[in-house]
Amino acid sequence: MKPSLSSRAAAIRDYVDKQNDLSADPMKLYKYSLAAAQWESVRLLIDSGRGTPADDQRFADLTDVLETLSEQVGLGRDLTDSRGFLVRDPSRIICDTWQEAAEGW
Repeated sequence: MKPSLSSRAAAIRDYVDKQNDLSADPMKLYKYSLAAAQWESVRLLIDSGRGTPADDQRFADLTDVLETLSEQVGLGRDLTDSRGFLVRDPSRIICDTWQEAAEGW
């Protein structure tokens, strides 16, 4: 995994782990954070117009996985808020768009 994805996964794990109402199972949080970082990366690739049909399929597959993991950790099936940020992502406070946040890592 690229260092930027590992770093993003760690940041996701950090903010999700601090939520008292979510699963405390470290393995579930770890899997969620990795899937979420990969999902965001492919999403940004597609959104920027650089994606391929294979990326579209990978995004669809990752979406299914992330929805399942999101439910398992207690975030529900909605992966993003109304502005496109991952649910409870603190980046929403300092960035105007999810793209701006994603490009930062």
